[in-house]
Amino acid sequence: MTYGIKELLSDSAFTKILEQEVGDYLKSVSRNPKLYSNDLRHQYAAAVFTQMRGEKLTRILGRLNEIPGFSGRDDTDIDLFNNEKGIEYGLKYPTLDRQTILRMLYADFAKNRADRIKIIGK
Repeated sequence: MTYGIKELLSDSAFTKILEQEVGDYLKSVSRNPKLYSNDLRHQYAAAVFTQMRGEKLTRILGRLNEIPGFSGRDDTDIDLFNNEKGIEYGLKYPTLDRQTILRMLYADFAKNRADRIKIIGK
């Protein structure tokens, strides 16, 4: 498959859908407004993109999203870690539906966050 600007824009729109799914799911399982997590958004998007587009392209798109000055944030290490965690899930569970992947990531949230803190220190 060739991958050009049309596909990139399409994936960008799809990422917004995934973000909405995370937000809706978190609201359904918790009343804690602080729970909406950048960690979970990156992990979920990376897992779904890995299922759809494969490991290599997901990594490339994740790194492009973290180009300094492009994202406007200073959490690149955290985002890249979470992208890798999501890729792991996408590779391990290539046929699971999105809702199941999201529930699994939510169930593993504390463990994955502890791994991140242990590995990258934040």
